[in-house]
Amino acid sequence: MSTLDILTYFRDERLPTVWCPGCGNGTVLRAFAEAIEKLGYTKDEVAIVSGIGCSSRATGYLDFNTLHTLHGRALAFATGVKLARPDMKVVVMSGDGDSLAIGGNHLIHACRRNIDLTIIIFNNNIYGMTGGQHSPTTPTNIFSTTAPYGTIEKQFDVVELAKSAGAT
Repeated sequence: MSTLDILTYFRDERLPTVWCPGCGNGTVLRAFAEAIEKLGYTKDEVAIVSGIGCSSRATGYLDFNTLHTLHGRALAFATGVKLARPDMKVVVMSGDGDSLAIGGNHLIHACRRNIDLTIIIFNNNIYGMTGGQHSPTTPTNIFSTTAPYGTIEKQFDVVELAKSAGAT
């Protein structure tokens, strides 16, 4: 597949992105566009929901049905979209802080309901946009603005958390 093929999935008037040099978010978007192309979905068959944070800017760059929602509430909105439009492929793009801290209960209940949603968690192990506070995925003993002596909590194992809540 050529780069020109996947560019149809982007809002070119919004490019280039505002992400920092070296940030992996652009790579995630490219991989997402390539996967959509390979799976044969049209833009009208896919809804993408995001919350707040660096990862949430994805919905501004992708030319699909998109919803930019409240901090920690992307999964709640996505659940509503899926219930209203079960024919659509609903994808949530959310950061580790957005989906696992502020939206942690929504993640647990979305997994428990096990409806057909796909969640892509952009895990940078920290709250990057708001000043470098530690997040639920920050490894133990890592220094941050809110852990000047290192984090003491064990980081979340996101896959095990989702599986234990009922996701398949």
